[in-house]
Amino acid sequence: MLQLSRSAMLLDIGAGIGYFSIPISKEVKSVVALDLEPKMFEILSGRIESLGVSNIHLLRGNMLSLPLANGSVDHVFAAFVYHEVASTSKLIHECFRVLRLHGRLTILDFQKKETGIGPPVSERKTPAQVLRAVGGKFRLLSRTDEDVYYVLNLAKLS
Repeated sequence: MLQLSRSAMLLDIGAGIGYFSIPISKEVKSVVALDLEPKMFEILSGRIESLGVSNIHLLRGNMLSLPLANGSVDHVFAAFVYHEVASTSKLIHECFRVLRLHGRLTILDFQKKETGIGPPVSERKTPAQVLRAVGGKFRLLSRTDEDVYYVLNLAKLS
């Protein structure tokens, strides 16, 4: 679904305990797991060590001011964080900035309806809202809609 490349460096924004970082690390060259919470790093670091994973690099930072160089990653993955961001335009700008030319952005988030899990519906964004926000910077490659979540795979425009 993510159309990953074995040669890619992927940035996992809001990586938490590595729910996605660890399985993705098996499909790419390296993963930069970004989170702001030290407790998440402690847990993820222990999981990485116990599993013997060597291609996940922990990075503490804010997703609205990514501590990475311009054009330094191939793929940005943002799972269940888009709805939490105060300034989605800043997040989109930062993703665009750190991605290489033709890089990929994947946004996975909750549908804007009651699903039994996740944040209040009022905090959620529809796929259409996300697509409007990324317009001009990214083009849609694929979209998957499930009952609880959606996945938008996007390509950086030059």
